[in-house]
Amino acid sequence: MLVLVMFLCAVAFSTAVMATGPVARVTFIEGQANMIRGDAGQGRQLKVNLPLQVGDRIQSAEESMVEITYKNGEIARLAEMSSLTIDESGETAVKSSLVAGRVWVNMKKLTSTKRQFDMESPTAVASIRGTVYDMCAAQDSSVDVSVFDGKVAVGPSKNLNDRLKKENKMPSGEPQEVPGPDEVPGPYEVTLEQWQMIVAGQQISVRADGKYATKSFDLKGEADSFVQKNRLLDSQTGKRK
Repeated sequence: MLVLVMFLCAVAFSTAVMATGPVARVTFIEGQANMIRGDAGQGRQLKVNLPLQVGDRIQSAEESMVEITYKNGEIARLAEMSSLTIDESGETAVKSSLVAGRVWVNMKKLTSTKRQFDMESPTAVASIRGTVYDMCAAQDSSVDVSVFDGKVAVGPSKNLNDRLKKENKMPSGEPQEVPGPDEVPGPYEVTLEQWQMIVAGQQISVRADGKYATKSFDLKGEADSFVQKNRLLDSQTGKRK
């Protein structure tokens, strides 16, 4: 099991087959949230059990939280003033984009462990199976990913990839293990050109320009209210009516 905290903007390529019917549903709401479908631009207030499909954008209001559960059992919870789009969904992969704000993803209750889950934003991508993480997209497109348990692959977004290609830097290859923050030369001196495997107790911070740095954090240290709330909800998963 992996838990990750991410302040992120990322994009990932997926070969998932696009689903045409419902791919997720709303399973919990605290406060207010709405959904925008297609190009209509008009929001529809969310209710528990409302089915969601590829292309839907979920938006949470101030002092609100909304939980959606994908068909394979992946859970995503949006913090207040956050926006998430369901981009792709198929048998082997699902991709969503955190447009703004913060999201917690729990992948412990999967019906299949063969499906990859990617969360995307303008700067970086978190690609995982069977894990739990928290992602937040800052207005300046910076990203922080903190792993609480297990590991997660973090790589450059499509936007960053495109820019690196123009600079003749081709990001590729398998995720590289990051043994510890001391292995990374200084804060923000290297660019996220290849996938990095981040493990429990590590945090990677990626700036809008693609420069990144890692550091350690205390897994048993004090957590903020969003993390605490999600840990509580995770413990109640499958028990709530």
